[in-house]
Amino acid sequence: MDNQMMAKTFDVIVIGGGHAGIEAAWAASSVLPNGEIAFITMDPRNIGVMSCNPAIGGLGKGQIVREIDALGGIMARAIDATGIMFKMLNTSKGPAVWGPRAQADKDAYRDEVQRLIATRNNIKVIEATIDDLLVEEGKIKGVMLDEPVYANAVVLTTGTFMRGLMHTGDTQEKGGRVGEGTADGISTTLRGLGFELGRLKTGTPPRLSKKSIDWESLKVQLGDETPTPFSDFPQKDFPSLSQVDCRITATTSEMHEQIKANLDRAPMYNDQIDAESGPRYCPSIEDKVVRFAERTSHHVFLEPETVDGDSVYCNGISTSLPKDIQKLLIPMMQGCENAEILQYGYAVEYDIVRPHQIDATCMTKSVRGLFLAGQINGTSGYEEAAGQGLIAGLNAAKLISGVEPIRLGREQAYIGVMMDDIVTTTPREPYRMFTSR
Repeated sequence: MDNQMMAKTFDVIVIGGGHAGIEAAWAASSVLPNGEIAFITMDPRNIGVMSCNPAIGGLGKGQIVREIDALGGIMARAIDATGIMFKMLNTSKGPAVWGPRAQADKDAYRDEVQRLIATRNNIKVIEATIDDLLVEEGKIKGVMLDEPVYANAVVLTTGTFMRGLMHTGDTQEKGGRVGEGTADGISTTLRGLGFELGRLKTGTPPRLSKKSIDWESLKVQLGDETPTPFSDFPQKDFPSLSQVDCRITATTSEMHEQIKANLDRAPMYNDQIDAESGPRYCPSIEDKVVRFAERTSHHVFLEPETVDGDSVYCNGISTSLPKDIQKLLIPMMQGCENAEILQYGYAVEYDIVRPHQIDATCMTKSVRGLFLAGQINGTSGYEEAAGQGLIAGLNAAKLISGVEPIRLGREQAYIGVMMDDIVTTTPREPYRMFTSR
């Protein structure tokens, strides 16, 4: 790790250690094997952390992961090495709409991504927060740390950290992810450069202690008997980790009544959050009970976050409700009568750059050499972010090499569909990929 903040020139600078930044740094280092890539992140220990659901793939998303693999990215390799439940979705329909998905051991996934990044000698990881970009005559020149760090291509992948603000009931805390900080200055810089910003919101559910759940009383959900790897170049011992099962419980009408009675305490509904919209296709439980008022229950999938750990992800009850209400609701689900909450659910609002200001190469139209990838472009999901990151890193490297950029068309790739969608139709809610697109 390079912690010496000296004036230096890199070929490409990548900002942000999430899934977009990872693929951007990897792609740039692949195209420029003799170049130097600066990979700048607030905390290098959190490169590859799965902020929300510890899973890769799904309908439309799994296809993006396969494309990332075909283009030389690392997401497929990382999940194949760390998956703990592999399942092909939608197999009752034709193969065109099948969607590979895998639960990950989130700690092993993070470690595997960091191990892969460390194999590239031309990627220099720098621990820092970026507030200012160096721009001259409409061209990127680098970033400002303690001293200038120069490059003719910069990839910005801020995730939910750009003026990130977390909400649990009326409690607010700055940060893009629990236990971490926020990047405030970069919003001011981007506005100063003339970019139009927006604000979106997303959320995450509580995590429960598996030891406190009546696991055996719940319906089991198994992975495929013969798992299918994501990568066309799988390791010999695939799958390498022990495989786990998930369990299924459900919300109840009693829960729904309590949620409705406390909507005034939910930031998603009481105007506490200054954001346009949340994710339509991964709605909070507050959204569900309002939008589907006729429903008396919704499935909740209890998914272990690691092979040997105690934390269980409650897929289906993302929430911004206060802690006392979450404590009241969880025991109302079968099997969770005595469940211990390890981490409460919360909502997070964050700034985006409206993506009509980039083109399909991920480069901004007004600042040559500045590329944007991931949630900064209004998308949701690890896979969507990683696909953009790969395109941005690839094209950043091509730009400084004087080579024509790559643009994937709608007829060529799911990534091409996504890029066309976001640059021609500005997202007013976090964008999610589907096979139907």
